[in-house]
Amino acid sequence: MQSLKLHIVGFPYRKNIEGHVSEFLSDAPGHGMTLRPQRNNEVDVHAIRAYDWEGRHVGFVSSAELSAAWGALQATGRKSLRGTIVSSNIEHPCAIFECMVPDDYTPAVELYPQKPFTEWTYSGPMLDFPEELDALDYMMDEIDDRLYEQHDWSKDDLHNFILLLERFTHESIYDISSETNDYRRSLLTRLRDTKIQSLQTLADELNMMSGRTGRETSGGCVLDFWTRVIASEEMRKSLMVHQHQYDAEKVEEELKLFPDCMYYEWLRDRQHFVSKLFYKHIPREVLWCFVSGIAFVEMKKAIDLTKQAKEREEADRQHVNVIMTGQNASYIENHQ
Repeated sequence: MQSLKLHIVGFPYRKNIEGHVSEFLSDAPGHGMTLRPQRNNEVDVHAIRAYDWEGRHVGFVSSAELSAAWGALQATGRKSLRGTIVSSNIEHPCAIFECMVPDDYTPAVELYPQKPFTEWTYSGPMLDFPEELDALDYMMDEIDDRLYEQHDWSKDDLHNFILLLERFTHESIYDISSETNDYRRSLLTRLRDTKIQSLQTLADELNMMSGRTGRETSGGCVLDFWTRVIASEEMRKSLMVHQHQYDAEKVEEELKLFPDCMYYEWLRDRQHFVSKLFYKHIPREVLWCFVSGIAFVEMKKAIDLTKQAKEREEADRQHVNVIMTGQNASYIENHQ
Protein backbone atom coordinates (compact mmCIF):
# COMPACT_ATOMS: atom_id res chain seq x y z
CA MET A 1 0.00 0.00 0.00
CA GLN A 2 1.05 3.60 -0.58
CA SER A 3 -0.04 6.98 0.74
CA LEU A 4 -2.16 9.39 -1.32
CA LYS A 5 -2.61 13.02 -0.29
CA LEU A 6 -5.36 15.27 -1.65
CA HIS A 7 -6.22 18.93 -1.09
CA ILE A 8 -9.70 19.62 0.25
CA VAL A 9 -11.06 23.10 -0.53
CA GLY A 10 -14.27 25.14 -0.36
CA PHE A 11 -14.51 25.40 3.44
CA PRO A 12 -15.54 29.09 3.54
CA TYR A 13 -18.59 28.31 1.40
CA ARG A 14 -20.07 25.48 3.45
CA LYS A 15 -22.93 26.49 5.76
CA ASN A 16 -22.02 23.70 8.18
CA ILE A 17 -18.91 25.60 9.32
CA GLU A 18 -19.73 29.12 8.11
CA GLY A 19 -18.38 31.76 10.48
CA HIS A 20 -15.81 29.54 12.16
CA VAL A 21 -13.67 28.19 9.33
CA SER A 22 -10.39 29.16 11.05
CA GLU A 23 -11.35 27.33 14.22
CA PHE A 24 -12.42 24.29 12.21
CA LEU A 25 -9.15 24.13 10.26
CA SER A 26 -7.10 24.64 13.43
CA ASP A 27 -8.80 21.64 15.03
CA ALA A 28 -8.97 19.47 11.89
CA PRO A 29 -5.50 17.79 11.76
CA GLY A 30 -5.66 14.30 13.22
CA HIS A 31 -9.38 13.88 12.64
CA GLY A 32 -10.94 11.47 10.17
CA MET A 33 -12.48 12.47 6.85
CA THR A 34 -14.48 10.65 4.17
CA LEU A 35 -14.56 11.48 0.47
CA ARG A 36 -17.63 10.49 -1.53
CA PRO A 37 -18.59 11.27 -5.17
CA GLN A 38 -21.52 13.60 -5.78
CA ARG A 39 -22.93 12.33 -9.07
CA ASN A 40 -25.89 14.72 -8.96
CA ASN A 41 -23.68 17.81 -8.90
CA GLU A 42 -25.30 20.18 -11.41
CA VAL A 43 -22.08 21.58 -12.83
CA ASP A 44 -19.50 18.79 -12.46
CA VAL A 45 -20.58 15.14 -12.35
CA HIS A 46 -17.05 14.24 -11.21
CA ALA A 47 -17.23 16.37 -8.05
CA ILE A 48 -16.22 14.59 -4.82
CA ARG A 49 -17.55 15.81 -1.50
CA ALA A 50 -15.56 15.80 1.75
CA TYR A 51 -17.31 14.88 5.03
CA ASP A 52 -15.72 15.61 8.40
CA TRP A 53 -15.57 13.42 11.51
CA GLU A 54 -19.08 14.54 12.50
CA GLY A 55 -20.55 13.58 9.13
CA ARG A 56 -20.88 17.17 7.90
CA HIS A 57 -20.30 18.13 4.28
CA VAL A 58 -17.49 20.65 4.67
CA GLY A 59 -15.71 20.84 1.32
CA PHE A 60 -14.69 19.25 -1.98
CA VAL A 61 -11.63 17.58 -3.43
CA SER A 62 -9.65 20.22 -5.35
CA SER A 63 -10.53 20.18 -9.04
CA ALA A 64 -6.82 19.85 -9.80
CA GLU A 65 -6.75 16.49 -8.00
CA LEU A 66 -10.05 14.92 -9.03
CA SER A 67 -8.29 12.57 -11.43
CA ALA A 68 -6.11 11.28 -8.58
CA ALA A 69 -9.15 10.85 -6.32
CA TRP A 70 -11.14 8.94 -8.94
CA GLY A 71 -8.13 6.74 -9.60
CA ALA A 72 -8.05 5.90 -5.90
CA LEU A 73 -11.75 5.04 -5.88
CA GLN A 74 -11.26 2.74 -8.87
CA ALA A 75 -8.16 1.14 -7.36
CA THR A 76 -9.86 0.39 -4.02
CA GLY A 77 -13.20 -0.61 -5.54
CA ARG A 78 -14.98 1.35 -2.84
CA LYS A 79 -17.77 3.96 -3.02
CA SER A 80 -15.83 6.31 -0.75
CA LEU A 81 -12.34 6.98 0.57
CA ARG A 82 -11.71 7.08 4.30
CA GLY A 83 -8.62 8.75 5.66
CA THR A 84 -7.20 11.41 7.94
CA ILE A 85 -6.67 15.16 7.82
CA VAL A 86 -2.90 15.49 8.23
CA SER A 87 -2.55 19.28 7.97
CA SER A 88 -4.45 22.47 7.18
CA ASN A 89 -3.86 25.99 5.92
CA ILE A 90 -5.86 28.81 7.50
CA GLU A 91 -4.52 31.65 5.31
CA HIS A 92 -5.53 29.83 2.11
CA PRO A 93 -8.37 27.73 3.55
CA CYS A 94 -7.66 24.12 2.66
CA ALA A 95 -6.79 20.81 4.31
CA ILE A 96 -4.58 17.89 3.31
CA PHE A 97 -6.40 14.54 3.32
CA GLU A 98 -4.35 11.33 3.39
CA CYS A 99 -5.45 7.76 2.74
CA MET A 100 -3.85 4.48 1.70
CA VAL A 101 -4.23 3.09 -1.83
CA PRO A 102 -2.90 -0.06 -3.56
CA ASP A 103 0.68 0.02 -4.87
CA ASP A 104 -0.57 -0.32 -8.46
CA TYR A 105 -2.77 2.75 -8.09
CA THR A 106 -2.81 5.20 -11.04
CA PRO A 107 -4.84 8.41 -11.55
CA ALA A 108 -8.03 8.06 -13.59
CA VAL A 109 -7.34 8.44 -17.30
CA GLU A 110 -9.23 11.09 -19.32
CA LEU A 111 -11.74 12.11 -16.70
CA TYR A 112 -13.06 14.70 -19.15
CA PRO A 113 -12.94 13.23 -22.71
CA GLN A 114 -11.89 15.77 -25.33
CA LYS A 115 -12.80 13.84 -28.48
CA PRO A 116 -16.51 14.83 -28.63
CA PHE A 117 -15.47 18.49 -28.60
CA THR A 118 -12.56 18.26 -31.04
CA GLU A 119 -14.79 16.42 -33.54
CA TRP A 120 -17.37 19.22 -33.55
CA THR A 121 -17.18 21.42 -36.66
CA TYR A 122 -17.76 25.16 -36.96
CA SER A 123 -17.83 27.29 -40.12
CA GLY A 124 -18.94 30.67 -38.77
CA PRO A 125 -17.05 33.92 -38.06
CA MET A 126 -14.68 34.34 -35.11
CA LEU A 127 -14.52 36.93 -32.34
CA ASP A 128 -11.25 38.78 -31.80
CA PHE A 129 -9.27 37.21 -28.95
CA PRO A 130 -9.38 39.46 -25.84
CA GLU A 131 -6.26 40.88 -24.21
CA GLU A 132 -7.14 39.22 -20.90
CA LEU A 133 -6.45 35.80 -22.43
CA ASP A 134 -3.91 36.66 -25.09
CA ALA A 135 -0.92 36.85 -22.72
CA LEU A 136 -1.57 33.56 -20.89
CA ASP A 137 0.26 31.37 -23.41
CA TYR A 138 3.33 33.56 -23.12
CA MET A 139 3.20 33.44 -19.32
CA MET A 140 2.83 29.65 -19.26
CA ASP A 141 5.84 29.22 -21.55
CA GLU A 142 7.85 31.71 -19.51
CA ILE A 143 6.97 29.95 -16.24
CA ASP A 144 8.10 26.61 -17.70
CA ASP A 145 11.39 28.05 -18.94
CA ARG A 146 12.19 29.73 -15.62
CA LEU A 147 11.30 26.64 -13.59
CA TYR A 148 13.70 24.65 -15.73
CA GLU A 149 16.46 27.08 -14.67
CA GLN A 150 15.55 27.14 -10.96
CA HIS A 151 18.84 25.60 -9.78
CA ASP A 152 20.66 28.68 -11.11
CA TRP A 153 18.26 31.25 -9.66
CA SER A 154 19.55 34.26 -7.79
CA LYS A 155 17.42 36.02 -5.17
CA ASP A 156 16.29 38.47 -7.85
CA ASP A 157 15.39 35.58 -10.19
CA LEU A 158 13.23 34.02 -7.48
CA HIS A 159 11.59 37.38 -6.73
CA ASN A 160 10.82 37.98 -10.41
CA PHE A 161 9.48 34.45 -10.83
CA ILE A 162 7.13 34.98 -7.89
CA LEU A 163 5.85 38.20 -9.49
CA LEU A 164 5.25 36.36 -12.77
CA LEU A 165 3.47 33.51 -11.00
CA GLU A 166 1.26 35.89 -9.03
CA ARG A 167 0.27 37.64 -12.24
CA PHE A 168 -0.54 34.35 -13.95
CA THR A 169 -2.51 33.13 -10.93
CA HIS A 170 -4.78 36.16 -10.92
CA GLU A 171 -5.17 36.63 -14.69
CA SER A 172 -5.77 32.96 -15.51
CA ILE A 173 -9.06 33.11 -13.62
CA TYR A 174 -10.78 34.27 -16.83
CA ASP A 175 -9.59 31.31 -18.92
CA ILE A 176 -12.04 28.41 -18.49
CA SER A 177 -10.43 26.19 -21.15
CA SER A 178 -9.11 22.67 -20.59
CA GLU A 179 -5.55 23.77 -21.43
CA THR A 180 -5.42 26.24 -18.55
CA ASN A 181 -7.08 23.82 -16.15
CA ASP A 182 -4.58 21.12 -17.09
CA TYR A 183 -1.68 23.54 -16.83
CA ARG A 184 -2.71 24.58 -13.33
CA ARG A 185 -2.67 20.92 -12.28
CA SER A 186 0.80 20.24 -13.63
CA LEU A 187 2.12 23.54 -12.28
CA LEU A 188 0.86 22.75 -8.78
CA THR A 189 2.86 19.51 -8.77
CA ARG A 190 6.03 21.19 -10.02
CA LEU A 191 5.79 24.04 -7.51
CA ARG A 192 5.39 21.62 -4.63
CA ASP A 193 8.33 19.57 -5.88
CA THR A 194 10.66 22.59 -5.69
CA LYS A 195 10.63 22.53 -1.86
CA ILE A 196 10.96 26.34 -1.91
CA GLN A 197 8.70 27.62 0.87
CA SER A 198 7.59 30.79 -0.91
CA LEU A 199 6.54 28.68 -3.91
CA GLN A 200 4.67 26.26 -1.67
CA THR A 201 2.59 29.20 -0.47
CA LEU A 202 1.95 30.30 -4.05
CA ALA A 203 0.95 26.74 -4.94
CA ASP A 204 -1.75 26.89 -2.28
CA GLU A 205 -2.91 30.24 -3.67
CA LEU A 206 -2.99 28.81 -7.21
CA ASN A 207 -5.04 25.89 -5.92
CA MET A 208 -7.48 28.29 -4.30
CA MET A 209 -7.67 30.32 -7.51
CA SER A 210 -8.76 27.23 -9.45
CA GLY A 211 -11.67 26.85 -7.04
CA ARG A 212 -12.43 30.55 -7.20
CA THR A 213 -12.67 30.36 -11.00
CA GLY A 214 -15.46 27.82 -10.65
CA ARG A 215 -17.34 29.94 -8.11
CA GLU A 216 -16.96 33.15 -10.13
CA THR A 217 -18.54 31.55 -13.20
CA SER A 218 -21.99 31.61 -11.60
CA GLY A 219 -22.02 35.15 -10.31
CA GLY A 220 -18.74 37.01 -10.35
CA CYS A 221 -15.96 38.43 -12.48
CA VAL A 222 -15.61 35.32 -14.70
CA LEU A 223 -19.33 35.33 -15.53
CA ASP A 224 -19.14 39.08 -16.20
CA PHE A 225 -16.14 38.61 -18.50
CA TRP A 226 -17.73 35.88 -20.65
CA THR A 227 -21.07 37.71 -20.72
CA ARG A 228 -19.23 40.73 -22.11
CA VAL A 229 -17.46 38.53 -24.67
CA ILE A 230 -20.78 37.25 -25.97
CA ALA A 231 -23.00 40.30 -25.66
CA SER A 232 -21.00 43.54 -25.73
CA GLU A 233 -20.97 45.78 -28.79
CA GLU A 234 -17.21 46.17 -28.36
CA MET A 235 -16.56 42.45 -28.81
CA ARG A 236 -19.12 42.14 -31.63
CA LYS A 237 -17.34 44.71 -33.81
CA SER A 238 -15.29 41.94 -35.39
CA LEU A 239 -18.50 40.11 -36.27
CA MET A 240 -20.33 43.09 -37.76
CA VAL A 241 -18.23 42.98 -40.92
CA HIS A 242 -19.29 39.37 -41.44
CA GLN A 243 -23.01 39.76 -40.85
CA HIS A 244 -23.84 39.35 -44.58
CA GLN A 245 -21.08 36.84 -45.32
CA TYR A 246 -22.36 34.05 -43.05
CA ASP A 247 -25.77 32.44 -42.68
CA ALA A 248 -26.88 32.81 -39.06
CA GLU A 249 -29.35 29.93 -39.41
CA LYS A 250 -26.57 27.60 -40.56
CA VAL A 251 -24.34 28.73 -37.69
CA GLU A 252 -27.15 28.10 -35.22
CA GLU A 253 -27.66 24.58 -36.60
CA GLU A 254 -23.97 23.91 -35.96
CA LEU A 255 -24.30 25.25 -32.42
CA LYS A 256 -27.18 22.86 -31.78
CA LEU A 257 -24.81 19.98 -32.56
CA PHE A 258 -22.28 21.03 -29.91
CA PRO A 259 -21.68 18.15 -27.43
CA ASP A 260 -23.82 17.72 -24.31
CA CYS A 261 -26.52 20.05 -25.70
CA MET A 262 -24.58 23.05 -24.42
CA TYR A 263 -26.27 25.46 -26.85
CA TYR A 264 -29.64 24.51 -25.40
CA GLU A 265 -28.13 25.16 -21.93
CA TRP A 266 -27.31 28.67 -23.17
CA LEU A 267 -30.91 29.20 -24.25
CA ARG A 268 -32.31 27.65 -21.07
CA ASP A 269 -30.12 28.99 -18.24
CA ARG A 270 -27.71 31.79 -19.10
CA GLN A 271 -26.93 32.51 -15.43
CA HIS A 272 -25.17 29.15 -15.00
CA PHE A 273 -24.08 28.59 -18.60
CA VAL A 274 -20.45 29.71 -18.11
CA SER A 275 -20.14 27.54 -15.02
CA LYS A 276 -21.23 24.48 -16.99
CA LEU A 277 -18.77 25.35 -19.76
CA PHE A 278 -15.94 25.52 -17.21
CA TYR A 279 -16.65 22.08 -15.79
CA LYS A 280 -16.79 20.50 -19.26
CA HIS A 281 -13.04 21.17 -19.69
CA ILE A 282 -13.39 22.22 -23.35
CA PRO A 283 -10.27 22.89 -25.47
CA ARG A 284 -9.67 26.61 -25.88
CA GLU A 285 -9.91 26.72 -29.68
CA VAL A 286 -13.19 24.78 -29.68
CA LEU A 287 -14.54 26.87 -26.82
CA TRP A 288 -13.73 30.09 -28.67
CA CYS A 289 -15.44 28.84 -31.83
CA PHE A 290 -18.55 27.93 -29.82
CA VAL A 291 -18.70 31.28 -28.02
CA SER A 292 -18.06 33.14 -31.31
CA GLY A 293 -20.99 31.31 -32.90
CA ILE A 294 -23.29 32.21 -30.01
CA ALA A 295 -22.21 35.87 -30.19
CA PHE A 296 -22.82 35.93 -33.96
CA VAL A 297 -26.29 34.39 -33.72
CA GLU A 298 -27.24 36.71 -30.84
CA MET A 299 -25.99 39.72 -32.82
CA LYS A 300 -28.02 38.71 -35.88
CA LYS A 301 -31.13 38.20 -33.75
CA ALA A 302 -30.66 41.67 -32.23
CA ILE A 303 -30.19 43.21 -35.69
CA ASP A 304 -33.31 41.44 -36.99
CA LEU A 305 -35.36 42.57 -33.98
CA THR A 306 -34.21 46.15 -34.48
CA LYS A 307 -35.06 45.95 -38.18
CA GLN A 308 -38.50 44.47 -37.42
CA ALA A 309 -39.16 47.19 -34.86
CA LYS A 310 -38.26 49.89 -37.40
CA GLU A 311 -40.45 48.24 -40.03
CA ARG A 312 -43.39 48.14 -37.58
CA GLU A 313 -42.75 51.75 -36.67
CA GLU A 314 -42.70 52.74 -40.34
CA ALA A 315 -45.85 50.72 -41.04
CA ASP A 316 -47.61 52.36 -38.10
CA ARG A 317 -46.50 55.79 -39.32
CA GLN A 318 -47.78 55.10 -42.82
CA HIS A 319 -51.04 53.77 -41.39
CA VAL A 320 -51.49 56.95 -39.39
CA ASN A 321 -50.73 59.02 -42.50
CA VAL A 322 -53.39 57.12 -44.47
CA ILE A 323 -55.95 57.68 -41.72
CA MET A 324 -55.04 61.35 -41.42
CA THR A 325 -55.17 61.79 -45.21
CA GLY A 326 -58.59 60.13 -45.32
CA GLN A 327 -59.88 62.26 -42.47
CA ASN A 328 -58.60 65.41 -44.16
CA ALA A 329 -60.23 64.44 -47.47
CA SER A 330 -63.53 63.68 -45.69
CA TYR A 331 -63.38 67.00 -43.83
CA ILE A 332 -62.77 68.93 -47.05
CA GLU A 333 -65.60 67.08 -48.83
CA ASN A 334 -68.05 67.76 -46.01
CA HIS A 335 -67.27 71.45 -45.90
CA GLN A 336 -67.39 72.24 -49.58
